[in-house]
Amino acid sequence: MANSPLRRTVGVLSSLLLATLFVSGFAGTAHAKDGYRYWNYFHLTGNTWEFSQVGAGDYDPQDGDVEGYRFGTSTASQGITPRADLDEVTFDAICADEEAAAGEKRIAVVLDYGNEADAEGATPPAPVGECAVVDAEADGQQVLQAVIDVRVEGGMTCALAGYPASGCGAPVKDAQVAANEEPVAFDLPATDAASASDDAAASTEEDSDLLWPLVGVGLVVVLIASAALAMNRRKKSV
Repeated sequence: MANSPLRRTVGVLSSLLLATLFVSGFAGTAHAKDGYRYWNYFHLTGNTWEFSQVGAGDYDPQDGDVEGYRFGTSTASQGITPRADLDEVTFDAICADEEAAAGEKRIAVVLDYGNEADAEGATPPAPVGECAVVDAEADGQQVLQAVIDVRVEGGMTCALAGYPASGCGAPVKDAQVAANEEPVAFDLPATDAASASDDAAASTEEDSDLLWPLVGVGLVVVLIASAALAMNRRKKSV
């Protein structure tokens, strides 16, 4: 799906502006630790997150790709990556139960809302993985919009599902950027296999719940029969 020249120009200029802001932040000694708080955009290549060099509207993800978004403060052009365990948060884990018809594609979208240090008093939503089934020509922005509500300003992704409630790419003085972050748990779509396992467990639990009353009734019957037999024997002995 072709982008309009104006849209493409805005996306490129936005990317260049971000790059300029980052470079300027590192070039001057007075602003060496300044950063920016925004939604960082990544593409998963193999087992590595690659910081996108273009806006989502100018990127063409392919069927089977994994797109990543992380809200947070970064001071380098590589951005701050989603805190996903990539052995668990995979395309198959997110999109295995979704099917793409002819002319469609499936894209796994990883959304990490970041930590409380960047939340400015709010509570970050839980990280999630969502599967977008979209037109084969859909760009990255359309993929994102297929799984979540997006607020865009000046070609930049400013908020996902209303988070953050305001602002877009705000500068952060003396930014403290977390390094070597531990993976966090992501809410992933329930697969058919997991659902079947849950159903089997629920069925077993229900069977168990029904079994114990039956066992109790059986014991009562046995006790009554034993008592009746004992009384009958006593009468005969008398």
